[in-house]
Amino acid sequence: MPQSIPLATLPGRVTNAGNGNQRSDGTTQGANKKCIMASALAVVFIIALIVCGIMHIIGEPLLVTQYFCPDDWIGFRNNCYYFSKEENDWNSSRNNCSTQHAYLTAIDTKEEMNFLKQHKCTSDHWIGLTMTKNQTGRWVNKTMFNKWFDVKGNEKCAYLGDDGVATARCYTERKWICRGKKGTRRSKERFSPKAV
Repeated sequence: MPQSIPLATLPGRVTNAGNGNQRSDGTTQGANKKCIMASALAVVFIIALIVCGIMHIIGEPLLVTQYFCPDDWIGFRNNCYYFSKEENDWNSSRNNCSTQHAYLTAIDTKEEMNFLKQHKCTSDHWIGLTMTKNQTGRWVNKTMFNKWFDVKGNEKCAYLGDDGVATARCYTERKWICRGKKGTRRSKERFSPKAV
């Protein structure tokens, strides 16, 4: 009669005496358990990082710097503009802008020119440009006028009218336009734009 060898004696095999089921040896099974545990810990760690990140974002409001213009000023791009309601000569207009930490406006682009024309209504407004007899000009912010638009007239002080920029005698009274940099919310009470 053939001899039977109990499975328990074969290398690498263990029998379960109760029901006859077979399992791998303890070394392989232990490695599998360690791999499963490491994977589970990694997943828990990643989930914890995601949750902490979401809580951090939700818990702290985003710091957004808000730029503004003071009351009675109109914002365009990075600047604020003040269109006066009263009239003054060119020098007094310049001084008024200066007391508000601004300047009589320069006009740097066609878009800015269109914006100013749109908001000045029908009145002529002093701007921060002075001309010489040979039609060279200088802005009050000390930059040279590059002649990208025509200036009509032969006087010293420039103003913006319905037909573009022209010059007049500086003692003539007109409305004026001040320009300053937009401020931040923290400095709202004391508007102090920088020259542009």
